[in-house]
Amino acid sequence: MNKRRQGFTLIELLVVIAIIALLISILLPALGRARKAGQMAVSLSNMRQINVAGVTYRDSNKGRMPLFVQLSKRGSTVVENPTGDTAAGWCTWSYGGKNNDGWWSSSADKFFDIEAADRPLNPYVYEGVDWEAPVAPAQLPKDSSARKQEAKVFKDPSDKVGHQRDWPKANKEGQTCYDDVGTSYQYNAKWFEQLPTSMKFVARFEFGIKRMGLADAFNPSKYAWMSDEYSDITVNQLSAKAQVKNGYDDINKSILGFLDGHAAYLTVYPGKKPESYTNDKYTFVFEDLRVPGT
Repeated sequence: MNKRRQGFTLIELLVVIAIIALLISILLPALGRARKAGQMAVSLSNMRQINVAGVTYRDSNKGRMPLFVQLSKRGSTVVENPTGDTAAGWCTWSYGGKNNDGWWSSSADKFFDIEAADRPLNPYVYEGVDWEAPVAPAQLPKDSSARKQEAKVFKDPSDKVGHQRDWPKANKEGQTCYDDVGTSYQYNAKWFEQLPTSMKFVARFEFGIKRMGLADAFNPSKYAWMSDEYSDITVNQLSAKAQVKNGYDDINKSILGFLDGHAAYLTVYPGKKPESYTNDKYTFVFEDLRVPGT
């Protein structure tokens, strides 16, 4: 007669648990790296699509990129009517993406509540898509269901919190940049600071946009016209030793989109130093601006 042992001894159970814990400790970092790599691939793909759309827009619009000054009244542009409505400023999300969060419709900066229907790059990214919007100059109601319409090409998987409401502080309400202003990726306007303040506001902006359309103004493979928020947050840190953690938990790194169509994940230099804005990897400014009279 044979008698079989039932169950496991305590030592055997402890050994099994230890083996499982060891396997988890080995696998979790690998899974984390795989997840990060997958998110990065999506973000780089998004940026490349935005780049291609931007180049296509430029080629279809006499060299102009899809960047415009915001006016206090919806429905007109400075390019069409330079002496018309008052220029209220510019915002880095007006080029493309979904509708803003409803908060913007009643904020002091409500002219930055840019309808998806008015964002010039959207038809080049989403051909044939209908973006609901009231007839100008009316603006989209705060609680409109159209504010929920998605534009996933403009959504970075690592976008955890936006910083646009009280720049550069994180949104207190916790919205991602995408959910707040419609896009995780912001256009670069660091060049605006290069232009003399003696120039009128609109003239400064328009001069920079026109300069961007000239091939001899920059190296397209180095000129970053688009990035996630963290590039701007990082370069504007006062200390060159500052460490800004992005949505991937990396320090001082950003997704950048270049005018030649490629995208890259690069280290950005803090400290508001010359090398923060232009170096051998990227430039956010015009290295050859040629401002009239200077």
